[in-house]
Amino acid sequence: MEERIAPPEGGRDRLVITDEKMLHQWRNVLRLKTGNEVILFDGFGLDHRCELASLDRKEAICVVRESIKNNVVPAREFFLFTALIRRDRFEWLLEKATELGVSHIRPLVADRSEIKQFNLERAKDILKEAAEQSGRGSLPAIYEPMELQNVFKEYTYFKSMAFDPHGEPFRKTDWEKEEKLGAFIGPEGGWSARELELFREQKIPVYSLGLSTLRAETAAVAVTSLLLLQS
Repeated sequence: MEERIAPPEGGRDRLVITDEKMLHQWRNVLRLKTGNEVILFDGFGLDHRCELASLDRKEAICVVRESIKNNVVPAREFFLFTALIRRDRFEWLLEKATELGVSHIRPLVADRSEIKQFNLERAKDILKEAAEQSGRGSLPAIYEPMELQNVFKEYTYFKSMAFDPHGEPFRKTDWEKEEKLGAFIGPEGGWSARELELFREQKIPVYSLGLSTLRAETAAVAVTSLLLLQS
């Protein structure tokens, strides 16, 4: 039996799993037994085909039989800067962005953000589960929230764009040759006048996705799909 799971801990040929949730899933949900086969991914691009040598409540020992490079890789390195929104919708956004191949996720505290709090550890768990489901071999990097004006000081080595209902029509062809890209997605109420002025000062173009008014999480998924999925 094969099951894709979260990144393991341990040595090269013998991996020891101690995560309680993972062990519970193996023992009580999947009902794995000694001798079953599992596939572990390390979060850095390798899949490890393993045999379960032992499994109990406290730990599982997996013997690595084969390590294979995972070829599910994003089309480009993509940085998603997205304003914090209501927790359930933001968690859905994290899941879908991971499945689509986002490389980096930086939550933003925008002027019109619905919430200001963010649970980084829970977000990491969501990314792991989404990576398992989609079969990608690497995890997106996710960071603590940052205010918009501070982002421009840290991320200066790639081109970016922002999205707003009042922006210019977006044309994917203008960006197809860029190996690294960033996109800024605002909150439900949109970017404030102050934030739009910040984009202008940084010479970051502001685009629209069309006439429809999209939820913030829908806009994030639409932009990610346009920039990462193969045409």
